[in-house]
Amino acid sequence: MKRMIKPLALSFGVLFLCSCNSGSQILDESEDPAFDRARAFLKVGKNKEALDDFLLVTRRVVECPKSHLEAGRLLLTIESRKDPVAAIYHFRRYLLLAPDSRESSKVEQLIVTAEREIIRNLPGEPYANHLDTLGLKEENLKLRREIADLKARLGIPLTARKPIQSSNAQPSVKATTPQSIPPPTPPPPTVTSYEVQAGDSLYAISRKIFGDSSHIDRIFHANRDVLASKNSLRVGQKLKIPPAPAR
Repeated sequence: MKRMIKPLALSFGVLFLCSCNSGSQILDESEDPAFDRARAFLKVGKNKEALDDFLLVTRRVVECPKSHLEAGRLLLTIESRKDPVAAIYHFRRYLLLAPDSRESSKVEQLIVTAEREIIRNLPGEPYANHLDTLGLKEENLKLRREIADLKARLGIPLTARKPIQSSNAQPSVKATTPQSIPPPTPPPPTVTSYEVQAGDSLYAISRKIFGDSSHIDRIFHANRDVLASKNSLRVGQKLKIPPAPAR
């Protein structure tokens, strides 16, 4: 009787191991037959079928960055299956599984594209042009800063230009009476010293005190004893401010 029990126990153990191995999870996405089918569908333009197989791989395999990437792309391009929220999920899974990949920067841009798609599809389209307007404002501010720095370097006063009148416009004629003569412009306030602050330059100091950047050399020559060059300012440094020249 004991001789019959041992073979039966051995056969049950073999069957148990086989059943465990048959239900184990595939460790590599390339070993899943659905992955090869999905790539084959992509080559012949069957994107919907490819998407179904890539999603199947993501449910069965833990580490499947390629399947997450392709699923995210297809969820942004197939009109009938478009789902930017799900696409962002698959893109983030890809970045988590393959952070050092060459595709990382492109995937981050795809996430931005999906987020913009979500904003555009909000009810009532409250932010339809928000992203474009924000980008234009940032470019405009950047150009203004560059123009202001260029004027400061060239010594051009940072004053607004008067609008150019049309040649067809009739000039207004006013009676030349003593009352029409504008009063003289008061001189700028007399400042004898200035404490250098963070981010200051001679251009900025000249604009703060005199209203334009044409007094840089005068300020520099008045402080040659403490300034080795025009760029040797230190925070907290005391500078002598010469009086404004008579106009």
